[in-house]
Amino acid sequence: MRHTTLSGIAVLAMLVVNGVSAVAAVAERGNGSRISVPCDTAALINAIATAPAGSTLVLARHCTYHLTTAYSGDDGLPPIDEQLTIEGRDSTIVRDGPTAGVFRIFHVTSTGDLRLDDLTIRGGNAPDDGGGILVDAPGMLKLDKATLDNNTAGLEGGGVAVKQGATAYITRSEFTFNNADNRGGGLQSDGTVTTDGVVFSRNFAGNHGGGIDHDSGDAVYRNTTLKNNTTGLDAGGIDIDKGTVQFINGKILNNTTTGRVGGGIWNNASLTLIKTQVSGNVVGASNGNGGGIFNFGTLVLRDSKVDSNSANGSGPSQAGGIYNQGGAVTLDHTEVNNNASTTAPGGVWTNTQFTVNQSRIRNNIPTNCDGSPVIVTGCVG
Repeated sequence: MRHTTLSGIAVLAMLVVNGVSAVAAVAERGNGSRISVPCDTAALINAIATAPAGSTLVLARHCTYHLTTAYSGDDGLPPIDEQLTIEGRDSTIVRDGPTAGVFRIFHVTSTGDLRLDDLTIRGGNAPDDGGGILVDAPGMLKLDKATLDNNTAGLEGGGVAVKQGATAYITRSEFTFNNADNRGGGLQSDGTVTTDGVVFSRNFAGNHGGGIDHDSGDAVYRNTTLKNNTTGLDAGGIDIDKGTVQFINGKILNNTTTGRVGGGIWNNASLTLIKTQVSGNVVGASNGNGGGIFNFGTLVLRDSKVDSNSANGSGPSQAGGIYNQGGAVTLDHTEVNNNASTTAPGGVWTNTQFTVNQSRIRNNIPTNCDGSPVIVTGCVG
């Protein structure tokens, strides 16, 4: 039996106890498994709690559903433990700010499969992981035309946290102004994650990965942009610790860390950038390294650009472009240009030789590679 399946009487009683009007609490049912949900928070809660597996909930167009108390534990809505689709029709589900308790919006359990279309999730505030949405393993989340906005996590995944062994497919969506006290301001990616046409903008993490923190699993980010994200320790854009990550036709732009490493990217795993631009990122602390990319792991750049990044803190801040500490780097038809640092080299610092194929490192200041322990093959000045 579903954890969230309740009798109509029990649902109505609980809604009254929670201070939510029970008026229109029962969703209007359409044909088959499509269930129309009026613009009423109690109706939304009841519909999620009682919908048969495989149902589609059709929300009222342009409605805002307000959550003031948790449904149970740290979850604002009934946990999703079966297959459910919610068609938002440009609606919003919001936790009502300082007057509400501390809870996330959605929780996909180990047996859950949730799809959200054309819906905004705003203001969730989890004490641990997944301020907007938490996905337990081996649950599944699908987002299309979704917005995760102003959600907060006490630990990881301000917008969404995908646990190790869980899966997420995210298309045509936005993650904006989300916050995590520790990791993954926008997204904590520990499972299998695929994105296409997604923007992560102005998210913040206290320690690692202002836009995304990736600690395990495999991820492919297609046509995905990380811009104007910030972090207090490393990786303003994305922090990668384990697993494999690919960016295809990506943009990693104008991200900042006030810490010492990786304005745009911090990599200690396997990262491939294909037709991807890493530009305008900044590492700002004293003795900071790797304005664009700080690498410990395996890094492949193909048909990509690392351009106009900076390590501009005081002291020997180096490598506005790429700082490689013992990793394996391949530059294939790639340019590392116009980067700057306080101390040479401005372009590339490395203590291991790169593999270079028809690539250029030029116009970096104060030098391209001079000052690096190892000079990249073909790099001059």
